[in-house]
Amino acid sequence: MLSIVALLITAFVVLRLARLRAHVHRLESRIHSLETRLATEVAPSVKAARADARDAAATARRAAEAAGVPDPPPRVPLEPVAGPVVRAVALGAGARRALARLARPRRRS
Repeated sequence: MLSIVALLITAFVVLRLARLRAHVHRLESRIHSLETRLATEVAPSVKAARADARDAAATARRAAEAAGVPDPPPRVPLEPVAGPVVRAVALGAGARRALARLARPRRRS
């Protein structure tokens, strides 16, 4: 009797394991297709959009310079330094946490 129960439990576990492996295989194939799409469609589009934005900003600066419009002053004093802090606070992190996060050395991947 005990051996029959053990056999049934073993059969159940083997069937569940087979279903789990099939599910993991389907997920891996979906992830692979998403990674391929990201590499072939999304990344080049983002790169092109950034290049277009950079070109548009340069064109706007040249046009403003040609028209004699002075460069605007920085919006925040020491903007290159204060910008990340202001952005972190604006995104909802408390100032103390934002400053602590920015003060920590970055991990290298």
